[in-house]
Order: sequence, then C-alpha cells, then structure tokens
Amino acid sequence: MQRHVRKAAVAIAALFLTACGSTPAPSASASPTAGITALAGHIVFTRAGGSYGDETVFVAKADGTDEHQLSELGGSCCPWATRDGSRIVLGASGPGGRATAVVESLDGSHRVVLPLPKGTLNLAAGPLSPDGKLVALEGFDDANPSNAGVYLARASDGAGRRRVTREHFIPGDFSPDGRQLLLFAGPNGEPPPPGSLWLVNVDGSGLHQLTPPLTNVQCCFNFRWSPDGTKILFASPGGKLWTIAPDGTNLTQVFKDPGGRYAITPTWSPDGSMIMFALDPTSNPFAHPVNGLYVILADGRDLTQVIGGNDFKREPVWVSG
Repeated sequence: MQRHVRKAAVAIAALFLTACGSTPAPSASASPTAGITALAGHIVFTRAGGSYGDETVFVAKADGTDEHQLSELGGSCCPWATRDGSRIVLGASGPGGRATAVVESLDGSHRVVLPLPKGTLNLAAGPLSPDGKLVALEGFDDANPSNAGVYLARASDGAGRRRVTREHFIPGDFSPDGRQLLLFAGPNGEPPPPGSLWLVNVDGSGLHQLTPPLTNVQCCFNFRWSPDGTKILFASPGGKLWTIAPDGTNLTQVFKDPGGRYAITPTWSPDGSMIMFALDPTSNPFAHPVNGLYVILADGRDLTQVIGGNDFKREPVWVSG
C-alpha cells in the first residue's frame, strides 16, 4: 500500500485501545486442498474490502484454521513479526492522525503504542530485528520532507530513536544476522511501482541498490530475507515471484501462476522451505478483488490454497510460534 493510503488506513481507529483477539473471522477458512499438507506455526495477515475497510489484521494457524481477528475493523495494516512470533508490529494512528506503530504479542496482549516526536513526522510500522529488540520505521513528513527516511527505535517503548537513511524508503526486512536492512524505493522517493530494492547497514553506511536497473519490484510490502540469509524474495508488478542473492546475483523466477493470476505480498515459512502469498485476479495490488492465500514449496512446486473465502487477503507473515 502506498504511504498515503497506509496513513489513511491507520487513522480510522484511535490507537486500538481494545483487543479483538477473541473475535472469530466472519468468512470461511480452508485447510490446504492439494499438494502440501503439513503447515506448522501461525500466520498474521490482513483482509480488506467491505466491513474490513482498507485492512483488518487477523491471525490463524498456518494451515488456515483457528482464525480470529486481531485488530479493529478497518483499523490497522502492515503486520510484521519476529520469526518465532513472540512479538508483532501493526500500523496504528497517533496524535493528529499521524502514522505510528503498535508492538504486541501474537494474542494481542502486552500492547505498546510507540510514541511520536513533536511535529509532523510519521513513523509507520516496519520490521522487527531478529532478536525483537529493534523496530525499523518508515519516516515520512509532508510538511517537512527533509525528515523522511528510515528510523530505528527500541521495540519495547520506542526510545533510542535514530535515523538510518535521509531518503524516503519503505523498510522491508532485517537480514537474519540483524546487520542490514532491506528497503523498497519507487521513482523520486515515492513508492508506486515500478520500484527497486536496496540494502543498507543498520548504522546507515553502505546504502546501495540491490535489484538490477531493469528489474521492477511490486509496491509496497513483503520483501523478505530467507531464514538462512541466502535469498531475498519479492514480487514483480506482473505478478511473478522472484528471489535474488544479497550480493545482487542469481536473480531467479520462482513462480508464475499457470492460471494467469497475480502473486502479491509473498513471505517465507519459518524454516525457508515454503513460500506463502496471495493470488489476485488483477494486477493492481491496491484493489480488493476476491482472492486467496496460497503456499508453494520454495522451488515453486505444489501450489496449494490455504485460505479462500469471498474477500481480499494480503500481507501474510508466517511465524513458528
């Protein structure tokens, strides 16, 4: 979702003061229908359209069962999590409708709304470091564009904030060793597709473009480092799934739907053996057509539906917990 769309989505609910962990999902979930049958752990993902607004966050077992609502209807977006699921991050609305983030447990408890500095800077939700101690935040400021950049803060309370880049990027993922950040950029610092992936060290040094100049990356989320650190996963605007090595080599197409649908927002399983993503009937990742969440083996085989239903799903995060 683009940053202005994201800001509007999180402004609907004011700081999520009540947890929704016990609310059942109103639409049907389905266990895998063919191929892959053993899916361990949990997934955090979003539904959109109708009463779900631009996005509502849900949690379920990785096989699509035992699903329930995690955020208020239409009141959150952009989930992230540690690989063990001990902490998750969601988009939230701060003072004046500015974008901030909520850090909480997978069951919605131990919720902390990260504070914003005085002024007009938005610090939208981004990924957690592997140890869960830091959160990367997307800084954007329409009133003072020079404040834009990626920021790091302590996940427990938002303290110790420091700026990593002075250009606007959307943070995509931490490397498994916690030393680098994967970033998304669109033309002129804006995030509509086509876009590109970049890498930067967490101290702000070494910023460089990862994807080749003619490789377009689908806006705006779910750019994921494999658990073993050897591959980075992303979708292209044409709905194909790709991996690339962290040194920029070995760009490889992993998946193209034989039925002509468009893969969006992919994520790895906690052990890196599988990939989960949404399959859409259109190429617009910001529309809300009826779609489903699917899983494949990491080499692209055995396409299997995990969650169907008559609504729109995206942005799965797969955790071992």
